[in-house]
Amino acid sequence: MITLYITRHGETYWNIEKRLQGQGNSELTENGILGAEKLCDRFEEIDIDCIISSPLKRTVHTSEVIRGDKNIPIFTDAGLMEIDVGDYSGKTLEEMKVSDAQTVEDILNDPYNNSYPNGENLTQFYNRCTEAVKRIIRQYDGKRVLIVSHGGVLKCIEHFMRGEMIEPDWPKDVIANCGLAKYEIDENNIKEIFTNDTTHLEGVII
Repeated sequence: MITLYITRHGETYWNIEKRLQGQGNSELTENGILGAEKLCDRFEEIDIDCIISSPLKRTVHTSEVIRGDKNIPIFTDAGLMEIDVGDYSGKTLEEMKVSDAQTVEDILNDPYNNSYPNGENLTQFYNRCTEAVKRIIRQYDGKRVLIVSHGGVLKCIEHFMRGEMIEPDWPKDVIANCGLAKYEIDENNIKEIFTNDTTHLEGVII
């Protein structure tokens, strides 16, 4: 059996500005670092064997803060990167609509088959994320693992664990920055212990 904890990176400046991050990089805010520190405190009494992070800067930084002074290895997995929004990285929805209204409408109407310019569509993204988590489950059987990733990735993983396809309007209801989920997986038996738990985030704006 593998015990899998899953969290989202701390708040970034682009989160505040409501800009699509995708696979671009935006620094953690002070509030984002505080959230990761709160998670570090929560894991003080929880033994984990390793942290597996998206290789993007905001998740690696969050992972390092969560690890604190524990001797826990941090590995990266490119399959855990956020959806590739291509040319729209760093843009707000309003900016996208001004420059490319029809493409934005096509993506919103059918995200499964319409890709972001020079990026991914939702089907490609979901398949990439689920392959990554299946790989982690196989490779780390018998371990306690923390995945540090992104809102979209965690949404895909949540739906995979429930045997569902991610819904087309997934961005409206993603896990909070530094929110926590826990799963116990034994072969094909998946048990969701909790999801989007933010009880550790006292004093953090979420």
